Amino acid sequence: LGAVLAGMTSASAGRFFIAGRDMTNATPRELTQAGVGIVPEDRHAVGCVTGMSVADNLLLNHLDRYTRAGFLRRRAMRAAALDLMQRFDVRASGPDALFGGLSGGNQQKAVLARELTLDPLLFLLAAQPTRGLDVGAVAAVYSHIRAARDRGVGVLLISSELDELMSVADRIVVLYRGRVMGTCTPEASNRGRIGAWMAGAGEPA
Repeated sequence: LGAVLAGMTSASAGRFFIAGRDMTNATPRELTQAGVGIVPEDRHAVGCVTGMSVADNLLLNHLDRYTRAGFLRRRAMRAAALDLMQRFDVRASGPDALFGGLSGGNQQKAVLARELTLDPLLFLLAAQPTRGLDVGAVAAVYSHIRAARDRGVGVLLISSELDELMSVADRIVVLYRGRVMGTCTPEASNRGRIGAWMAGAGEPA
């Protein structure tokens, strides 16, 4: 589901819309232009370019804003990247630092910074956004996701971590082998059946 919504895989059935516009099988570039922020499950494979600088990765979505006569305006890029690094607490020696040299938590915060600052941002797809992160980085990721929700951004958080879903989600839908097993609110009293649905127990909804 995440790959289809991110434009990485063609849908075999069904359609999805962003602000009333059919975006089924749109390319990642078209989705970005439509206001879709994508935090992929594998940030190293599809979420960043580790051999490029922090500034390049932070501004990948809109490099055209920093182009003049076919050349990148590096000074403006560094200033914009430094602002994002400060706002999202991305810790590195500077905007020119190699992205691959950052810790996993700082890489993930950088990906979030890039996707959350799309203008406009209508929908955020966050797939396993805290996998492999330390406690401090996890808390920062949760904070940014909640802030986007509070601004009216539609958020789909895809996670296999029940504790993560219970602490962040407003509504939980459980998929098992391509079928919806059930949907409920993240209340403590629902924890048992959510876990059962995740294990494939019970009849699909």
